[in-house]
Amino acid sequence: MPALLALVLAAAPLSVRVLEKEHPRELRLEAKAVRCDALALPPSLDLAVTADGVRAGEALCREVVAEGPAQVTVGALSRTFPGALTVTRENVFLRLVNTVDVEAYLPSVVASELDAAPPAAMQAQAIVSRTFALASKRRHAQTGTDLCDLAHCQVYRGVGDAKPARDAVEATKGQVLLVGGVTLEPTYFHAACGGHTSRPADVFREKSTSPGAADLVDGAPACAQAPDFSWTWTVERSELARALGVQPDGAAFEPLRRDEGGRVLELKSFGRRLQGTELLSLVGRAFGWRTLRSLHVSASEADQSVRFSGLGTGHGVGLCQTGAKALAQKGLAADAILTRYFPQSRVRVP
Repeated sequence: MPALLALVLAAAPLSVRVLEKEHPRELRLEAKAVRCDALALPPSLDLAVTADGVRAGEALCREVVAEGPAQVTVGALSRTFPGALTVTRENVFLRLVNTVDVEAYLPSVVASELDAAPPAAMQAQAIVSRTFALASKRRHAQTGTDLCDLAHCQVYRGVGDAKPARDAVEATKGQVLLVGGVTLEPTYFHAACGGHTSRPADVFREKSTSPGAADLVDGAPACAQAPDFSWTWTVERSELARALGVQPDGAAFEPLRRDEGGRVLELKSFGRRLQGTELLSLVGRAFGWRTLRSLHVSASEADQSVRFSGLGTGHGVGLCQTGAKALAQKGLAADAILTRYFPQSRVRVP
């Protein structure tokens, strides 16, 4: 393995912004040790944002650093984070960043992203999530962190009690997917591909050369048992046009280009030209993220309504989680599952 890659994989811990969605103004902190700038504080105290910084008990701090495990309580929500937790002021909110080793970060991610799966599928998820985390450092460079705790990166909830996820991380310790056995690239995953995955270059417009892959077992999609493998969604033409910021004139859904997996990459809607991912984003914000579930979709119009019919759930790139479960149930090991979804990549340990 090239020396530079080994250095990347052995680099400093991840910095993960946590509780970003909650926008806390105050919280309860309990940890092994707590510091206000250079001053030691009691291990259990209340924090609140002020105009000048962070109020920690009776102290006013530029930053509060807690040595983990650190338990944070915001209203009825309580989470515990390994590693170190740094709390600073950001506008009128508290900004929390968890500095954590990737192996301590992963159990929560695996448990959050793939629950109740056979061990081989859990191990495949652990390898994919580890690779994504290490390849995506500085994904949120504009905020000074590597990752967030939301689905935009990977769902992360701190310390968890899910033993299958911990076992999967331990069984695959240090393992990553490398393109051609040498190149570290972000690896993606989704719920159900509908029978064929897509290239990251097509869906995310990345420079990656990773291909899509057919995902059939005995002639049927491996993810066919997903509860929402096939789905429909009906919306009024006027409401759809409003969400897209156009007038409801012309056809509501005209695919212009699909990839080899059948996903819509470009389309016209009421005369507006869109990337498929733009349509997903606009529809998701207006009607909810469980309406238009994938771009493996077609549509028909009648009585001023648009009826979308689709297969699968998610962007369709990388690991098909439901398919991975089905393959694991048939006896495939984690590396064999990953070879199916990442045919140009190999599992390696630095």
